[in-house]
Amino acid sequence: MRTRVDAVLFDLDGTLVATMQPWDRCWADSAAPHGHTWTDDDRRGTHGHGDWSHHLARVCGNLPAAQVAEDCVDLMIAEIRTGSVDLVPGADALPAIAADAAATGLVSASPRRFVHAALAHFGLRGHFRTVVTREDQAETKPHPAPYLHAARRLGVAPGHCLAVEDSAAGIRSAHAAGMSVRAVPRWAPEHRPPELDLATHHAPDGAAARRWLSATLG
Repeated sequence: MRTRVDAVLFDLDGTLVATMQPWDRCWADSAAPHGHTWTDDDRRGTHGHGDWSHHLARVCGNLPAAQVAEDCVDLMIAEIRTGSVDLVPGADALPAIAADAAATGLVSASPRRFVHAALAHFGLRGHFRTVVTREDQAETKPHPAPYLHAARRLGVAPGHCLAVEDSAAGIRSAHAAGMSVRAVPRWAPEHRPPELDLATHHAPDGAAARRWLSATLG
């Protein structure tokens, strides 16, 4: 028997909004003046992790992580306002589809100021009953705390929540919270993480994600 889905929880970066390359440019540009060349290892270590500011601060010579985060958020909001950030193709319809059938939430490891600026810019805020950002929990992805916090806010048991994620850290977070996870991965085959096996379904693009979400909630 199919498990009842009472809530759908979405990640933001890389799942709904195509921010991974802009964030990567921001981090690389921030590290370069301090003599650090941003590498693939840096990318894999920060993708989906809410503690990216600590990693960046460390490679920049142990700068204050809070200031590093604020500076990067300023850069990313400027990227959004100048049109350098787009929605993930096809993903813009997913929150509306979910909101028609279930409680909806956003669970992001990004700073609150950036998350709300992105939601406002792309007109997505109205689809979500709750929004959880980096500042809302002491622990961040891949810890389950952010997803559990969103479930509590919605009054839905974790076992009746469906999480939509693109990163290894996000998949681990939602799975550890006891939720079903649907992945929209964008990794090259050689970089496929083992966490992808924790997801019950993989959608190669936004159109496929719309089809399975509609079928799941229908």
